[in-house]
This record gives sequence, C-alpha cells and structure tokens, in this order.
Amino acid sequence: MGRRELVLAGCLALGILLGNGGLRAGDHPAANEQGPEGGSWEMRQKIVPLLELPDDRLLEELQKWPRFQKMNLEQKGRLLERIARMRVERVRAAEREAKRLGLTLSEDQRAAFQRQYWQRREEMIRQLWKETEGRRKALREQLDKELKTEFATKREQGSTEANAGAGALRP
Repeated sequence: MGRRELVLAGCLALGILLGNGGLRAGDHPAANEQGPEGGSWEMRQKIVPLLELPDDRLLEELQKWPRFQKMNLEQKGRLLERIARMRVERVRAAEREAKRLGLTLSEDQRAAFQRQYWQRREEMIRQLWKETEGRRKALREQLDKELKTEFATKREQGSTEANAGAGALRP
C-alpha cells in the first residue's frame, strides 16, 4: 500500500471513528432527493454498493472513478468520511429496524439482516419510483403549466404597468 492509499485509508478510519450521524440513512428520504431520472439518484446507485465493500476494495473501486481521481486529498478525505458516516448510519438504521420487528440476532444473523434489509429496501424504492412515474410526470407538467401561466401573466402585467408608470412621469 502506497503513501496515498495509506492516507486515504487513515481518513476512512478516522471517518468511521468520528462518524456520528451527520447523514441519516434510512428513516426518511431527503426532501430534495431526485428520483431515478435525476443526478442524485445516479450517484446514490453508485455509492450504495460501495458501502458494502471492505476498505481496501472501496479504495480500489473509487480509484476507477474519474471524478474521484480529480479530487485533491482533502476532497477525497471528505468523501471517505461521508461514506464512513453512511456506513455507520446504515448499520444503526438496520439495527433499529430489527429491534422494531422484535428480532434478537446473532452476529452472523445481524450482518445478513443488514444486507437483506438494505437490498430489499433499495429494490422497494426502485419499484415505487417506477409505479409512480406516470403520476409524478403528470403533476410536474401541471405545476409547470400553472407556474408558466401565473408568472408569464404577471411579467406581462408588470411590464405594462412599468410602461404606464413611466409614461405618467413624462411631460
């Protein structure tokens, strides 16, 4: 392992130790999160599988990303810290779910439960997005139409009023 990888691994370890829940994986989707057609969804689909990888494989996979290669050491450290926090929060969320279900799990069962919980949860999210795609599209189109109508009319009225006001000031 070279110096660079050692520094990145150190940042990852530090992120794991300091990870205290800045990201909330699990309970509620982010209000501004985009769906499968949006950029944040694509990034999520790339990041989620990385959360399951051991640290050395994580670094190998990240090195393949052109965006990661362009990052300076500080940016890479922040990304690794974020991934570490996400890992911690995913474990906590899965543990809360097991507790809510009244399950007492062995260490082996706990790891398997966490994997299954997140795999099934991600599949459920994809399925829900597909099922609601038509309705979301219709609502987006309706919103666009309403906003265009409302603000195009106001803009025209505003420029008419401004012209009338300017005319009143002329001698």
